[in-house]
Amino acid sequence: MGYRSDVVLAVAFETPEQMDEVLAIYAMDPLVQKHNIMEDWIIQRDPSPIMAYLAEGVKWYPQFEDVQAVSCIDQVAGQFASKRGFNYGLYYLRYGESLTDVEETHGGNSMNLAHYLADLVTFHRSITMDI
Repeated sequence: MGYRSDVVLAVAFETPEQMDEVLAIYAMDPLVQKHNIMEDWIIQRDPSPIMAYLAEGVKWYPQFEDVQAVSCIDQVAGQFASKRGFNYGLYYLRYGESLTDVEETHGGNSMNLAHYLADLVTFHRSITMDI
């Protein structure tokens, strides 16, 4: 079974064209292709260009290739934003099984876009007992 986490990684752009440019290069990454990561992303063009990766109950370790494939979106978006002069925001949240195991990152070069993404995320834990 192993230790599991719930994860969201989202990236917001100023225009759909910027997102499409980043996605085109990201999709060519060998690890993204090897693990079919593109099919796991939710892509929204309107009203705001956002791409989001959501996963529940996954083994999320930085040394895993599939985690590296998902996470490299920040590097690709950052390189394009720097070269093309556009803004992007990134929001990452991981909750582990332990109540104190939480990672949260606001990134990119636009904190406004990063905080916009954070405002869209809601996480709930619940306890049930079937007796």
